[in-house]
Amino acid sequence: MNPLFVPNNVIKSLLDQPEQQLNLQLCGLSATLKVAIPHYDEQLKQFYGNNILPDFTKAIQRSGIPNHSKHFGLIIRFHQSAVLNIHDEHLAFYGNAKTLIKHFETVVIYNACVDEKSRDVGHRNRFPHLKFHRDRNESQPTPYSLFTRDPHDSEQSKPRNSSTLFVTNLVAYLQCMKEQDYAQIDTKGLSAHYDIFKQEDMTQVLAKVALEHRWDEPEGIGEMSMLDNRNTLHSSYLRQELKHGYRIGVRYLK
Repeated sequence: MNPLFVPNNVIKSLLDQPEQQLNLQLCGLSATLKVAIPHYDEQLKQFYGNNILPDFTKAIQRSGIPNHSKHFGLIIRFHQSAVLNIHDEHLAFYGNAKTLIKHFETVVIYNACVDEKSRDVGHRNRFPHLKFHRDRNESQPTPYSLFTRDPHDSEQSKPRNSSTLFVTNLVAYLQCMKEQDYAQIDTKGLSAHYDIFKQEDMTQVLAKVALEHRWDEPEGIGEMSMLDNRNTLHSSYLRQELKHGYRIGVRYLK
């Protein structure tokens, strides 16, 4: 059994000093951990400006969407190939993955795959380009999504052409305000999906407003990412026009 477990003192250290990069033993292997987008709240203020985001309290009141993240995304990179027991047969997380998602919203893990028994759980999917959505809602018993690239699969073992992007729910509202696309936010609260960022220079969006999981590690390297659909939206991003990439593994956990 090799569940994902990050010690609480490591989590606290990353939250207190989000610019740092930590090297440590994790799941019996050496790994590097870092925050993907430190000071996410400040990045959003800078990107959207005072007219759209005078302060988070007002934006939350106007949108009806709570904001959860001071820092966004946790990156875990194993230095050797890791096989992780992420969940049990009832789709419940092992370890403290849910704690990591609570603090960082999205967790991206490189050079790792799920255990052989869990390899074929779930289905495969290819998300639409820049159509941010959630897979589950608050009423469903499995609100978490786990996306995987299987290094043992003949197709997924190769690098992928397209990325998965992640943003917090509030970003969808802020971006619609920036684009003056008020039809998508004509009612308070979270919508099922948003078509956003299509007029943006994505070099200004990635690693500042959106976390990108590129799925482009070398051939034979496993990757995975996980999120809570109640707090985070995701979409595909075609780095090259019309190159959609293969379908990634998708499963829903509790």
